[in-house]
Parts: sequence; C-alpha cells; structure tokens
Amino acid sequence: MQENSKNNEKSLSQEIINLVVARLKTIPSNANLSVGNGKEPMPVDQLIEEVKKQSDVGKKIVESQLYFLRSLQNLPVA
Repeated sequence: MQENSKNNEKSLSQEIINLVVARLKTIPSNANLSVGNGKEPMPVDQLIEEVKKQSDVGKKIVESQLYFLRSLQNLPVA
C-alpha cells in the first residue's frame, strides 16, 4: 500500500487531472492567468497543457484547485 501512495505523490491521478482540466475549461478562452511570482500571464490553453504534462506550474494549478474545492466542504449548507 505504501508503494502505491509513493507513486501517487510522484504523478497525479488521471481523475484529478481530468477534474482540474474540466474546471479550467470553464474559464473564458481569452482569459490569461498569472501563476507564481513575477511570471507572465498564461492563456487557459497553456495552463491546461501544463496540468496535463504535470509540470511544476501544472502541479501548482492542481494544488490551488484542490485547495479551493476542499474549502467548499466547510461552507454552511442553506
């Protein structure tokens, strides 16, 4: 079981990648987002590619999206 969790740390699960890509696709295609300090804004299509490649930028995007989604569970239900 530990070996499996080590593999998960090295590469993101395809389900998580698909979830983040689906969320990014909801952003207007003409929008640019800035990721990191002093980085030039990137178009949404490039962000999607970074997530799919699991680059450092892509992993940061996934991390921020998961943080946002997890924070939703703490909202009161009306």
